[in-house]
Amino acid sequence: MPKEKRGSKKAAAVVVLPAGKPSSTDDAQTFKAQTSAARPQGRAQDALLAKTASNHDDDDDNMSTASDVTVSTARGSDDDGMSEIESYESKIKETMDLALEKSAQTRIKALEALTTALQKRVMTSFLMDNYVTMTDLVERALNKGRGTEMVAGAKLGSLIILTLATYEEAEQVYQTLQPLLLKIMKDPSATPAARQQCTTLLALSTFLACQDVTELKTTCNALHSIYAQSLPKGNGDLPTPSAAVTAFHAAAVGGFCLLISIMSPTYVYSIADSFVKEMFSLLRSSDVDMRITAGEAVALCYELARQHDDDYCWIKENELSEALNELATDSQKFRAKKDRKQQRASFRDVIRTVDEGELPYEAITIGPHHQLQQLELDSWSLKLQYQALCNSLAIGINHHFTYNVGIRNIYDLGPPPLKVDVNALLRSKVKRPNHQSDATKSRIRARNKTRDNRAEDKQYFD
Repeated sequence: MPKEKRGSKKAAAVVVLPAGKPSSTDDAQTFKAQTSAARPQGRAQDALLAKTASNHDDDDDNMSTASDVTVSTARGSDDDGMSEIESYESKIKETMDLALEKSAQTRIKALEALTTALQKRVMTSFLMDNYVTMTDLVERALNKGRGTEMVAGAKLGSLIILTLATYEEAEQVYQTLQPLLLKIMKDPSATPAARQQCTTLLALSTFLACQDVTELKTTCNALHSIYAQSLPKGNGDLPTPSAAVTAFHAAAVGGFCLLISIMSPTYVYSIADSFVKEMFSLLRSSDVDMRITAGEAVALCYELARQHDDDYCWIKENELSEALNELATDSQKFRAKKDRKQQRASFRDVIRTVDEGELPYEAITIGPHHQLQQLELDSWSLKLQYQALCNSLAIGINHHFTYNVGIRNIYDLGPPPLKVDVNALLRSKVKRPNHQSDATKSRIRARNKTRDNRAEDKQYFD
């Protein structure tokens, strides 16, 4: 699809986002184009970080927070003459300075505060002017940080990509971080948690910002090389990695599924047999998240392969159905009750897709209470994409699906709703008049009096 011109970065009005770059490969037809202030010290640093992360919680609760789409409607001003949104941006800039401090703990707190700030508000206009600086903070955390700092940096990277969504700046962030993310993901000296978060960021940024089908397939191959380490050995036994490593491998499977959800059905059909075979092996994993991820991967593969061939089924489908039914009715007591419940619910949906061709359906309500919308997830592709966004947006999922133009375009939700001051609406409501006639009021009063007297006259006998 041809790339169109973007709107002005400063515009507060709703902008219809463009499609991705044209591709010369045959698979491109199915590739979706979603495509310096003084630094406070000591206690003052912690106070600033806490204030940045938790600022304006009351506004977030009633969904009346200003966003990049509604900058012009920001309410009121501070004592120094700054508007609400300007004050919020100022605090973010101060926190960005703290992310460069010598203290690792201060840097980690700053990165986490920035992530929370971007979750609570859609700061697209701000990031368009500051994405280079923000990306540099992520690079520093991934290059020079250790463990927790690398995790915090990767989480911030996910929010930067999600906020910029399908704008050109998102692609530049992706091109900057992609080589580094691939390096860390394959680095055995990095902690499993850091590698897992980098895997999540790599898959998400490729999904939202990659415009090249070749790069997409390269990332898929890299993800495959990671989760392949959990596949059976030559004797048929599954490896027994630690819980952290298993979670890392499960994230690689989830990232692979996210990317093939935007690949052509023809391509997915060509890899379906080998992929289902690998996922069939992972159904025997001792980790519940890995089993659920593998089961949903099987359902996604069946859904996409059947778009190419309605009669597609794996050569060992009887064995597959038997394994899925066993997991859907699992009642073994050595598994946690919560894990069994979650597993049974997921595999019942998987069985319906594999055996009956029935796709899942879920309706999510989004938006402020006075402008509600229904987000319909009627396929495994949409369901797994939504889950991936939820994992990164966390507390900001409803706010971003309401006001983030890029995310709304991916799901065809139309322009964001207009921002309305809920308190003003309540104040403007006129009290409902009492339409009861005088005769009705008199009758009710008389009836109540009679009931009171009757209750007093009641006597109880043994």
